[in-house]
Amino acid sequence: MKTKKNATRTEEFEMMVDDIPFFVKATSFQTYTMETQYRVSVNGSPVYIFGWHPGLKRITAIDRGSAATNIPPKVAEAIGHQLYSRMAA
Repeated sequence: MKTKKNATRTEEFEMMVDDIPFFVKATSFQTYTMETQYRVSVNGSPVYIFGWHPGLKRITAIDRGSAATNIPPKVAEAIGHQLYSRMAA
């Protein structure tokens, strides 16, 4: 049985939040449940996982580890908005 290889897509973009520049690299991937999520690095940081949060109804940092709490809420929200408009739409 052959399995279909899921294509990934990587985007790099710059953004400003509260007059602070951020360089973001995001790569989409599909989970085993076929949900699209994103591996996101901010200013060369370790990878954060972003995905759709049904309660918030937006893309946000979703990994349950302590790394997700290191992203300021305004930055996570801005990245989620960019991911939605660039990659999910």
